[in-house]
Amino acid sequence: MNPVDPLDPSVPVGPTNPDGTDPIPGTGGALSIDFASSLSFGTQKISSKDATYFAHAQWISKDKDGSAVDMTRPNYVQVTDTRGTWDGWTLTVAESDQFQNTSGEKLTGAELSFSKGYTDGTTAAKPGYINNTNFVVSTAASKILGAGPNQGMGTWVYGLGANADYQENGGAHLGNEAVSTASPITLKVIAGTNKATSYTTQLIWSLTNTPGN
Repeated sequence: MNPVDPLDPSVPVGPTNPDGTDPIPGTGGALSIDFASSLSFGTQKISSKDATYFAHAQWISKDKDGSAVDMTRPNYVQVTDTRGTWDGWTLTVAESDQFQNTSGEKLTGAELSFSKGYTDGTTAAKPGYINNTNFVVSTAASKILGAGPNQGMGTWVYGLGANADYQENGGAHLGNEAVSTASPITLKVIAGTNKATSYTTQLIWSLTNTPGN
């Protein structure tokens, strides 16, 4: 299933990564993760105090008819269930490791947090569990969506916030040099742990056929 608009899942769109590259393809299959936003916190100044940074919104580069556009949407992950069994499923997320640079030096104590989670889909079979709390994403898996028997068929998105929750400080696709001033996705960094370099981590999205309501 191709990516859809997280604010209107009936509309296919062309999302782009913060650096302008194409997103990683989905997993495929009858129970699939179709898309997951790649998060960017921009280029930040090093602070002598604890600091909280905000993720950019998801950039959309193609509209439903394939024409070029320049608009933002909430960051999101998209799943599709076309198995026809109505057995349900569970979606989780975890960090692969703490944020670190290419030398392996970690942002000790840094916390990635999600908030304002919601779901929307293409059928009436809404998942029974939606994580809409403010929670820290760690190396332990956090349950995001859970569909029990007779739930979760079709395509569903788990979005974070609304367009108004993202303050892009100048426009849509700003690139890695820019910073956001508000977002439902935050990164808290402890003073004295960061250096003038890039830090990354990987988010592990897992979709299992275990009923999860």
